Amino acid sequence: MEALFRHISSHDWITVICFLAFSLLVVAKKINGYHFRNFMLLFVTDKYVKIHNTDSSRKSIHTVLTLFQGVIMPLLIYVVLFNLKKIDVLQLSCYLKILAVYVVFFGSKYMLEKTIMIVFGLYPKLSPYIFERQTYINYFSILFFPLLLLLVFNSEYVEVLTYGVVILSVLLFLLAVALIISHHRKLFNEAPFYFILYLCTFEIAPYILACLWVRISC
Repeated sequence: MEALFRHISSHDWITVICFLAFSLLVVAKKINGYHFRNFMLLFVTDKYVKIHNTDSSRKSIHTVLTLFQGVIMPLLIYVVLFNLKKIDVLQLSCYLKILAVYVVFFGSKYMLEKTIMIVFGLYPKLSPYIFERQTYINYFSILFFPLLLLLVFNSEYVEVLTYGVVILSVLLFLLAVALIISHHRKLFNEAPFYFILYLCTFEIAPYILACLWVRISC
C-alpha cells in the first residue's frame, strides 16, 4: 500500500511536460517527414546518419529531437530513481533542477568536445561520430518515451518495469557503442586505447555522475 501511495501522487506537471515533448515530435515530423521516417528506422537503415551536414531540414529535425531528448531524459532518470526509492517525492522544482544541470552539464561537455576537435584539427574526422552519437541518444529517448508513460501512470509492476528500463538502457548503450565503432572502424583502429578512454571519460562517467548528483540533491 505504501509503494502504491508513493506512486499515485499528483502527476499534472509530468502530464504537461510529456504533452510538450510529444508536440516536439510532431514538429520534427512536420519539418521533413522523409528524414523523420529514416530517423525512426535508425536500426534498420543508416540513411539518416549519412545525410549529416548535407540538408538544412535535417539540421532542424536534429535540433528539435535534441530538445525532446533534453526534456525527456532528465524526467526518465528522475522517475527511475523515484521508483527505486532513491528519491522520496516527485516535484516539479526538483525536475527543473535536474533539467538545468542536465542541459548545462551535457551542453558544456559538447562544447568542450567541439573545442578540442577544432584546436587539434580533429573536427572533420570526429564530427560524424559526434553527430551519430547524438542521433542515437535522441533515438533512445523516443524509445523510452512510452516506457516513461507506463512508469508514471501505471501502478502495476512498477518495480519490474523500472528494472527493465535500467537493463534496457545498458543494452541499448552497448548496442549503440558497437554500431558506432563498426561505422567508424578506421578511426577506432587508429587509436583504440584513446577511443576507449574517451568512451569512459566523456560517455559513461557523465551519466554516472549525473545520477549520483540527482540522488544527493533530491
